[in-house]
Amino acid sequence: MNINRRSFISTILAAGAYPLMPGCFSPKAYAANGKVRLAAIGCGAQAWFDLKALAQNKDLCEVVALCDTDIGAPHTLDALKEFPALPRFQDFRKMFDKMADEIDAVLIGIPDHSHFCAAIHAMRLGKAVYVEKPLAHSFRECELLMAAERKYGVVTQMGNQGHSGNNFYQYRDYVANGVIKDVTKVVSHMNMQRRWHKWGGKTSSYPKAEQLPKTLDWDVWCGAAPWHDFSKDLAYGEWRCWYDYGNGCMGDWGAHILDCVHRFTLKGALPSEVAISNVIGWNPYVFPIQDTLTMKFPGVTLEWYEGLDNKPKLPEGFRYADNKGLFPASTANDGLIDPPLKPGKEIYLADGTVWQGLSHASTLVRCGAQDEPVPEFEKAHNDHYRNFLLAVKGEEEAKSPFHIAAPLSEIFCLGVAAQRLNRGFKFDPVKKCAIGDAEVDMLLKGPAPRRGWEEYYRG
Repeated sequence: MNINRRSFISTILAAGAYPLMPGCFSPKAYAANGKVRLAAIGCGAQAWFDLKALAQNKDLCEVVALCDTDIGAPHTLDALKEFPALPRFQDFRKMFDKMADEIDAVLIGIPDHSHFCAAIHAMRLGKAVYVEKPLAHSFRECELLMAAERKYGVVTQMGNQGHSGNNFYQYRDYVANGVIKDVTKVVSHMNMQRRWHKWGGKTSSYPKAEQLPKTLDWDVWCGAAPWHDFSKDLAYGEWRCWYDYGNGCMGDWGAHILDCVHRFTLKGALPSEVAISNVIGWNPYVFPIQDTLTMKFPGVTLEWYEGLDNKPKLPEGFRYADNKGLFPASTANDGLIDPPLKPGKEIYLADGTVWQGLSHASTLVRCGAQDEPVPEFEKAHNDHYRNFLLAVKGEEEAKSPFHIAAPLSEIFCLGVAAQRLNRGFKFDPVKKCAIGDAEVDMLLKGPAPRRGWEEYYRG
C-alpha cells in the first residue's frame, strides 16, 4: 500500500473504484494481534481527549501514528510526549501513502470542515473511522458518508460520547416500554457564552492575514473548504465561529443533547419545515449571538434555543441540576463555566408529563416528581471509545454509526442554513431538498471543493 498519492487520487478515488465491498474485510482480521492499530488525525484539544480515552484500552488498542496539520504546536505537545517514538505527519494523505497497511482504524478529531475528506479517504482504504461530532460540515457530505458506509462496509462511529451511556439505554427502554410516548414537543437549549459572541455580530470581513506559525500547514488545514489567509482568529478553536469552517452551537452541542430524541422519538426523520426567530447579531460570516430554531417533524415540534439570554419557558416542576464543575473553564472547553440553566432538553408528552435531561450521558427525570423513582432500565456496558474498538474487532455493534449519526448531523446542517440566511424554509424529507428554494439547496450542497480535493466528492 505504499503507493504514490497523486496516482492513488487520480485513479482510485476519482473512479470510486477501490475494490472494497461490505463485509469484504473481516473486522477481526484488522487486529490479528488482538489490538486495533489506531492512527490519530488530530492530536490536540478534543482529539487529545479522545486519543487518551481510546489508548487507555490497552487490551484493545495500539496507537501507531500521529497526524496534525499543526503538529509541534503547544496544543499537540502532550500527545507527542506520550507517544514520542511514533511516526508524525501533517497531511493525512501522506500518512496513508506511507502507512496504510499498518493502520486498522483512525480517530478524526479535527475542525468540522475537515472531517469529510479524511473520513472518506480512510473508508476507501477499508479503515474503521471514529469521527468527532458533527459528522460533517454540509448536508451533502453527510449523505456521501452514509453512502460510503454502505459501500465499503467499515465500522463507523461519530463522537457523541454520551450515546453509549446510561441515557442511551434509558431512552431506548422507555420508548420501547411506553414510558415515553406520544411526544408532542421537545425543547432544547444551550445558553452559554460562545467564541463568536465576542464578534457581536458586527464583523464585516474575514480576519486580516497574520504571520503563519512555522509548525502549521495552512493549506492542508483549509482542506476542501474555501481559502482564507491564516489568522489566529480562524484557527485554534476559533474556526467554530465561521460559517466556512464550523457548524455553530447546534452542530457542537446538538449531538449531545438531541441524539436519543432523534433516534428513538423522531425515528431518524428529517423535518418538513425549519424556522428561525429571536435572532440577534446576524451577519454573513459568523454565527448569531442568539437565535431560536424551530423544526417540524410528524406530530412533534423541536425547538432549539441558544444565546446567553434566549432561554425557553421552563415547565412546571422543572429541576435546576446541581452538578457544579460540569463545565470547568478552559481554552479547550471554549472557556465555558457552569451556567444557571445547563444545556439540556425537556420532552413534553400528550398526557401532560414532562421529562427533562441534560446533555451527554445524563439520564432523564420527571418534572415535578423529585421523590418518585424512575422506572428501571438497562445500564451502560462500555463507554463510546471501547464500544468503537470492540466494534472494529467484530465483538459489538457501534452505538453511533454513520447511518444513525448522519441524519442527526443533517438536522444541524439545516439549522445552519436557516442561521446563514436568517430565514426559514420548507423541506422535503423524502427527496432531501428544500421546496422551491435554490438558495437553501446551494448551502446544503456546500461550496465547490478547492482544487486538488474534488475527488473526494465523487461517489
